[in-house]
Amino acid sequence: MRTASRPMTEGSIPRHLLRYVIPAILGDLFQVTYNTVDSVIVGKYAGANALAAVGVASPLMSIAMFFIIGMGIGASVLMSEFYGAGDSRALRREFATTLAMSAAFSLAIALGLFALARPLLALCRTPEAIMGDTARYLRIVALGMIVTSLYNIFAAASRSIGDTLTPLVCLVAGSLANVGLDLLFVAKLSMGVAGAAYATVISQGISVALCAALLRRNEPMLFADRRDFAVDRALLRRTVRFSAPSALQQAGIYVGKLLVQAAVNPLGVSAIAAFNAVNRIDDYALIPERDIAGGETVLVAQNHGAGKPERMRRGFYVAMAYEVAYGLIVSAAVFALAGPLMRLFVAPEETEVIRLGARYLRLMGFFYFMPGITNGLQGYMRAMGKLKLTMYVTYAQMFTRAAFTFLLIGRLGLDAVPIACAAGWILMMVWEIGLMIKWRK
Repeated sequence: MRTASRPMTEGSIPRHLLRYVIPAILGDLFQVTYNTVDSVIVGKYAGANALAAVGVASPLMSIAMFFIIGMGIGASVLMSEFYGAGDSRALRREFATTLAMSAAFSLAIALGLFALARPLLALCRTPEAIMGDTARYLRIVALGMIVTSLYNIFAAASRSIGDTLTPLVCLVAGSLANVGLDLLFVAKLSMGVAGAAYATVISQGISVALCAALLRRNEPMLFADRRDFAVDRALLRRTVRFSAPSALQQAGIYVGKLLVQAAVNPLGVSAIAAFNAVNRIDDYALIPERDIAGGETVLVAQNHGAGKPERMRRGFYVAMAYEVAYGLIVSAAVFALAGPLMRLFVAPEETEVIRLGARYLRLMGFFYFMPGITNGLQGYMRAMGKLKLTMYVTYAQMFTRAAFTFLLIGRLGLDAVPIACAAGWILMMVWEIGLMIKWRK
């Protein structure tokens, strides 16, 4: 496999962004699809209780996972700057420092989840009937968290130098292994939720091993001099300053989603089912907007390191054009196909679920371009090191969304959620555009 890394400090900006974004989108779409297949296997072969146990444990694991992913996002900004500046020694030291930091944080989180599994699940009001299975699943997956963190840092390092092909290959390999191991452990050996957890941890280990091997072969600059592969205390402090806000931002996004879910739950089974279905559609619809912003961050950060402000500005404008164009297209598509999309997720006789979900999607169809704009603005802000500001803005958006949902849901039902999303995104856009105008002056 040839190296897919390339400096974004020269050449066509639109072409650089497309080369970065397309593999990233394919990888994220594959992961969302794989997660759906994974749930089907557990539900079909281990039963409803096992599926419920995995579902209850997932939010806690997701908060921890998003925290680790956020650390990688913050560190990748620094790695992109060093790569753009041509400082391979600093790049290697940052890579090593980030690996050590991530391993330490993930170990602490894993031990905390292992020790506090039952109290945390009790706090989430987990039914006693599935408490044992849920705690077992949570503990096994938590102990494999250090493996997950290593993969995320390898992937972040790869993306920071413009290589999104290596993470895609590793993600596909690990996901296919997970499905195969699920079929072996859950379907054939009847290991239940423990089998699903072991399959997850082993498949993540496969992704890490493959990613390390490919990076070592294809991106030798990251490993060229072992003397540089050491923890740098000054870089560690700087990395923590970059990574902590990004990690808290990613974890906060999921906390906000949990608050909205709590507001929807009293509406009844049909509303909950419709909300879960439209959340899956949201996942698919919003992936490209996030990945365009990720490519923008890498491009702008590399050119920031190279001292090329004109390419930074052009990169921002091209990324924003992509974001707006995609946002308008997906808004129109979701509005027009709301009914058929809902029928993909539920049986035709579930008319109330389809009605509620289609109405939700038609409302959301007016607003999908908004997160494209906010993602584009945040992509530039992250590249410029304004990670605390992106955290503050995101928290304001999520809690505005949750507050409007709780205020309106009694009168509007499920319609309150897309309206609340729009309120949060409008706040976010106004705040971020104001900041951009201020910096430009």
